[in-house]
Amino acid sequence: MRSFLKLSVFSIFCGLLLASSAVLAQTDADRGVEVEFPEIEGWEKGEITTYPTAQLGYSIVYQSAEGGTVTIYVYGGGVSKIADGIDDKNVKNEIKKAKNDIVLIGERGIYKNVKEIKDDTVTLGGRDGKVKALYSLFNFEIQGRQVDSEIYLFGYHNNFIKIRATRAKSKNNEPNEAITTLLAEIDKLFSE
Repeated sequence: MRSFLKLSVFSIFCGLLLASSAVLAQTDADRGVEVEFPEIEGWEKGEITTYPTAQLGYSIVYQSAEGGTVTIYVYGGGVSKIADGIDDKNVKNEIKKAKNDIVLIGERGIYKNVKEIKDDTVTLGGRDGKVKALYSLFNFEIQGRQVDSEIYLFGYHNNFIKIRATRAKSKNNEPNEAITTLLAEIDKLFSE
C-alpha cells in the first residue's frame, strides 16, 4: 500500500510539473512577435533562423558587401514581462548578460584582447530616429582580424530585440556608414 501511495504522489507531482511546463511553453509561444524584416540596399538579407525553444526566439542575419555582419535577435529569454524601450530592469540585465557573453568568449580564447570601448544609450535612426537602445562597443581580435563589435538592445512587445553588428575595426571607433544606413531602416521597422 505504501509503494502505491508513493507511486500515486510521484505521478501527481510529475503531472503537475508537465502541466506547468506546458503552460509556460504556451505562454512563451503566444507572446512571440513576428517581424517582417525589410530588404535593405547594400545588405544581403539571410533567412530567419528559429531556435529550438520559444525562449530563444529567432534571428536574421544581414551581410554587407564590405564585410560587415549584423544579426538581429527577437526573443523572450524566459522573462515573463519585458517593457518596451530601455528603462525596464530586464532590458538592463539583458545587456549585461550580452556584454558578459563577449567577455567570456574572450576568456575562452576565441576572441583575443577584448576591450569594451563604449557603454551608452543611442537612437537607432540617429537624429531622425525614434527607437532608443542600450549600446555597447567592443574591440577584439578574432582569427587574426581586428574587429569592432556592437550590441544594441531594447524591449519590444514583450521581447528583447538584440542587434549584434560586427565589422572590420574602424579608425578611432568611428561609425560605419553601411551599418548606420541599416540601423535607420531597423529604427523605422520597430517604431511603427
